[in-house]
Amino acid sequence: MAALAASRRLLLLLLRPEPEPCLRSRALNPYSAGRARRAGGVRRAPPLVSCRRGFSDEGGAYAAKSNAPDEQFLRLSLDEGEGDGVVRGISKSVVKDAKKSAIELLAVRAFSVSELRKKLCAKNYSVDTVDTVIADFKARGLLNDSYYAESFSRSRWQSSTWGPRRIKQALRQKGVPDAEVDQATRSVFQDDRGDEDQASHGLSEASMDHLLAQAAKQWVRGSSLPLEKRRARIVRWLQYRGFSWGVTNSIIRKLEAQHPP
Repeated sequence: MAALAASRRLLLLLLRPEPEPCLRSRALNPYSAGRARRAGGVRRAPPLVSCRRGFSDEGGAYAAKSNAPDEQFLRLSLDEGEGDGVVRGISKSVVKDAKKSAIELLAVRAFSVSELRKKLCAKNYSVDTVDTVIADFKARGLLNDSYYAESFSRSRWQSSTWGPRRIKQALRQKGVPDAEVDQATRSVFQDDRGDEDQASHGLSEASMDHLLAQAAKQWVRGSSLPLEKRRARIVRWLQYRGFSWGVTNSIIRKLEAQHPP
C-alpha cells in the first residue's frame, strides 16, 4: 500500500503542469543594466516571473508613480492564445507583441487612451491591432481616461499650482474627452459645500486658501520691488498658471490686506 501511494504521488508530480514563464522585458527594469556596469560585472538574465494569474483589474497603470515598474505589469500574461492563429483577421502573435509594447510603455508612466494609441501606431502596428489592444486594456482597467485626468489634475495642482484653465488645456492636448476633463477639474478644485469663493470663482475655499499661500510666497520674494511691480509680478504668475481674472484680482486684494505697505 505504501509503495502504491508513493507511486501515485510521483505520478501526480509528473502530471502537474509547469508554471507558464514570462520573461520580464529590459524596459520594465531600467536600472538592472546600469547596476551591472557600475559593479563591473556581467548582468545576469532576469528571473522568470509566473504569469498564470494574468491581468489584474485594479487599475495599476495609474499607481506607477515611481521610476520602478508597478508589480502588476510584471505579472501580466502575454501567453494567452499561444500559436500564430488569426482572430478577426489579426495575427495573435502580432497582438501579443503589441500588448508587450503597451505594457512596457505603461510601466514607465501613465498614458491617456489617445496617447497610448499614438505610441502604438508610431511602432507601425495596424489600426485594427491597436484597437484590439486598447479595447482589451480598457476592459481590464489598465486604461481609464477618468482616472488619468483626475490624477493628472491633482498632481499639477499640488506640485506646480496649475489652475483649471491650464490643466484643461493640457488634458485636451492629451486627447482626454471634455466630459472627463470637466469632471476631473471639478473634483480637484471644488467641493460639495458650495461656499462663496466657489460660487464666484469656481474654486472652493480650501483651493483658494492653498492658492493664496503659494501666491504669498511670490509676494514676499518681491518685497524689494515697488507695489505696482509686485502686483504685475503676481498677475503674471497667476495668469501663466491658468487662473481667471476674477481669481487673480481676489488673490491680489487678499495679499495687499495681509501685507500692507
